[in-house]
Amino acid sequence: MPVLRLPLKSTADLSAIFNRQLRNTSVLSLEPGIIQGFVDVLPLANLRLFRINLNRPIAIHADRNAGKKIFSLDLSPSSASDCIRAQGVSLTRSALFGFNNNLKDMDLVLPVCSDMCAIAVSDNFFLSQLQRFDCLQVLDTLERFNVLANSSVSRDLMTALNQCWAMPCLVNDDVLESEIVVALIQCLMDANERKVAKPVSRKDRHNAALRVLSIAFADPKRPFEVQDLSNLLHQSRTSIFSGCKEKFGMSPVQVVRSVRLHQVRHALLDLEFSVEKNLNGVVDTAEYFGFVGRSHFAKYYKSEFMETPRQTLNHRRKAEQIF
Repeated sequence: MPVLRLPLKSTADLSAIFNRQLRNTSVLSLEPGIIQGFVDVLPLANLRLFRINLNRPIAIHADRNAGKKIFSLDLSPSSASDCIRAQGVSLTRSALFGFNNNLKDMDLVLPVCSDMCAIAVSDNFFLSQLQRFDCLQVLDTLERFNVLANSSVSRDLMTALNQCWAMPCLVNDDVLESEIVVALIQCLMDANERKVAKPVSRKDRHNAALRVLSIAFADPKRPFEVQDLSNLLHQSRTSIFSGCKEKFGMSPVQVVRSVRLHQVRHALLDLEFSVEKNLNGVVDTAEYFGFVGRSHFAKYYKSEFMETPRQTLNHRRKAEQIF
């Protein structure tokens, strides 16, 4: 099966791709600049493999779907100074993560240098494979822990996944799927140099920060001030401010503004969205996403993307001239 490469030009693009396996995905760029990258997808009979490559650090929050498990692994060389944070845990070594049975959401921070690969599989299929190989003791690991590192993760699974992305068409799909399943189960069984971590309890202010991101992403037209968020989330202004600063390095107002600026950029580049919402230019699009003052909006937009909204719109219009 050939790899499908899905280009990314906005946080909205990434949200739409993640929502194929999750629900209510919100994405926040953690530094100014245009989002560029891609997601590679390899669909197999019982597995879906995803690999994410981006030019900006991002935070992702999403609700998980029942009956489905996602195993994730960073294929890049590990770095203690700039690593993935999964459910609040910094991953300074090669580790499998995100698989705990009791997780209700996904809370990820991906640095620029990350090379995250995710394996999505139904609970029923994975259980059938554990029964097939007589490895039901793995269920205890899935119930108790959310991060796992051992020699099989750093050697066998990483090698299998790197080969999978490098030469997917050279191996029969059934063989490829079988190799990945076997490597995954071996990782969960291997006690050699094993290190595990439980899911971390999230503080109320960090829950509030994630809800600020979700609300801003899901309700782009609604105006929010910090006091509105405080009333909605039943958290003090100080708690929400501290939570957003600790989770994202931004104030609540900056989180909301960044989400909406990226949504404006997506709309300016997406002809179908603009036609569907009857948005006829920069002013219409900015007002649709809650920006009222034109001068303030233009200043914030240029500060975020290093170009004016008019220049962004012109990129799309030039592209429309070549079909």
